[in-house]
Amino acid sequence: MNNALASILFGVAGLAGVASAWLPYQIAWIEDDSKAAIWEKSRRIGADYCESYRCVAVRLRGIRDVDYWYSSADESAALEFAEYVKAWLALFNSAYEVIEQKELIDGKDTLRMTFRLPEVNGVRTRITVMTSNPTRFRSKGGDVTLSELAFHGRASEMWKAATPVATWGGQLRVISSHNGEDSIFNEKLSQARKHIDPDTYGEPKKTDFKASVHRTDIYDAVNQGLCERVNAKSGSKKSREDFLDELMALCASQEVWDEEFACIPSKQGGSYFPHSLLKICIADRAAQPTDDLDTFISDIAARSNECDRISAGADVARKTDRFVIWVWGRSGTKRRTLGILVYQNQRFDVMEHAINSLMNRDFKVAGRLLRVSRISIDSTGLGMQLAERMETAHRSRAEGVTMTNAVKEDMFTRLRAGVEEITVELPDDAITL
Repeated sequence: MNNALASILFGVAGLAGVASAWLPYQIAWIEDDSKAAIWEKSRRIGADYCESYRCVAVRLRGIRDVDYWYSSADESAALEFAEYVKAWLALFNSAYEVIEQKELIDGKDTLRMTFRLPEVNGVRTRITVMTSNPTRFRSKGGDVTLSELAFHGRASEMWKAATPVATWGGQLRVISSHNGEDSIFNEKLSQARKHIDPDTYGEPKKTDFKASVHRTDIYDAVNQGLCERVNAKSGSKKSREDFLDELMALCASQEVWDEEFACIPSKQGGSYFPHSLLKICIADRAAQPTDDLDTFISDIAARSNECDRISAGADVARKTDRFVIWVWGRSGTKRRTLGILVYQNQRFDVMEHAINSLMNRDFKVAGRLLRVSRISIDSTGLGMQLAERMETAHRSRAEGVTMTNAVKEDMFTRLRAGVEEITVELPDDAITL
C-alpha cells in the first residue's frame, strides 16, 4: 500500500494515534492491499482485531466499495469479531444499521450478523459476520475473510464455496494458526510460498493458491511489543522472558507450544484432538471406563458430591464399534467425568436397561437428590429406535440426536474449547477395555 493510502487509513480526523496503536506485524497486515493474503500466526496476537479495523476503515474511507464476508470457526469467535466491528464504527463516529439473524442450516441455528454502513461515494456496503458453514457463501460477492481456516469443521467445502465470492474484484484473506500438517490451511500456505520463493519451496502449479504471505509466531509478536501491550492492559509488569515462560507453562507439551504459538504444524495429520492437547486435562479423580453397570453407577455416586448438574451422552453401536455412555458432572466451570460405561457386542435390551438404570437413579449431592438432567443419544442408524424409546420413557430428559456434519462441528468445537481452556477433566487412557 502506498503512503497516500496508508495516510487515509490511519490519518482519519478524530482518530489521532490509531497508527501508533498497532504493532508492526499488524500494520503490515492492515496495509496489505493484495488480491489474496494469507497469515500464518500464533494464537492471541490480535490478528482478528486488526482485520476488523481494516474491514471497517477501507469502507468508510471509500477504498473498498464491495461487501465484506467474515467467517469464523465457531460462534464465540464470530461474536467477538462483531463486537470489534461495532467498536470501530463507534470510534469512526459512523451511523450504521445492524441485523442479527439465526438461520436454520443443516438442522442447526447459526449466527449471521450484518452491518449496513453509511453511503460513501454513492455506495452502501455491508459487513457480514458468520459462523462456519459453506452454504453461507453461495450467490455472494465481495471481500472474504476466513478466520482459523485450519479449524473449520468442513474446511475443504468452505474453501470451495468461499473463494469464488472474490472473483469480481474482491479480496480473499485467510487468517489461521495451525492444526496439523495435512490441514487445508497448511496446504494453501505451502502453495502460496511456492509462488514467492520457488527456489526454496519448489515450482508452483497453475492451480496453486497465489497470495501474499504473512507469518507471525509468538517470538515475532513479543519482539515487536506484544508483551508491553498486554502489560499495559492487564496492569502487570512482566518481562518478555517471563511472558513467554508463563505461556509455555500452560501448554501440555512442546508439540502444543510449537503448533499453537510457534507456527510449526503438528505431524499428527491435523487431528482435532491430538493426544498432547488432551493430556493436560487428565485428572486422577475422573472415572475410568468400565463394562460393569454396577461399577458405572457407583462411580457416578462417588464422584458427584460437588456437582450441581449431571448430564450424559450415549453412542449406540454393537459389533464393530462400542456402545458408550459418558456422564459429565458440572462443578463451577469444570466438567468432570463421573462415569463411563462401555459395552462391546451387547444386545439392544441390555443397552436400554443401562440407560434406564442411569436415568431412574437418584444421586445424593450435598444433602439433596440429583438426577441426570439430560441424556443425548445418537439416533443415527442403529440408535434410532433406542433413542425413540428413551424419549418416550424419559420425556424431556432424553433426546435423540442425528449426527449431521453441522452437529458434529458444533460438538467438536465446544469440546475443543473446553480442552483448550482446561475446563474438562478426562481419564487417563492407559487403561483400555
